[in-house]
Amino acid sequence: MPDIGAMELFVVAILALVVVGPKELPRLLRTIGGLVRKARELTAEFREGVETLAAEAEREFDPFDELRKTEGLKPGMSPEDVTEHILANREREANETPATVEEKKAIKPPKTAKQAKSIKPAKVTKPASTSKSAKTIKAAKAKGPEA
Repeated sequence: MPDIGAMELFVVAILALVVVGPKELPRLLRTIGGLVRKARELTAEFREGVETLAAEAEREFDPFDELRKTEGLKPGMSPEDVTEHILANREREANETPATVEEKKAIKPPKTAKQAKSIKPAKVTKPASTSKSAKTIKAAKAKGPEA
């Protein structure tokens, strides 16, 4: 932006007074003020539009978006907070109960034959039948075949 001092403004004011005259000077200053205000509004609107476009582009192409979702990171976290949050998640995962770890291991197939032999089969239990049709079937079996 050009650097305009007090002396330059004084010279411009004297020239405007001589060229335009004292009667028309207030109207000219109002017109110039309105033009400057309109230019500032247009500049602010343009800047806002560019910032909106930049924010949309950042949302569309964020290389850390998936990390933020999986780790539960919140916007505005400092790098130190992010590091502490991720380390706390890792500690929590390391301190999981053994049953949870065993459940996760059970999902993975065994790598060796020895591991395959050590897997215990799951116990299958029959569900308690409480439905009317199940009771009817049991009663029919108890009577035996009809002749």
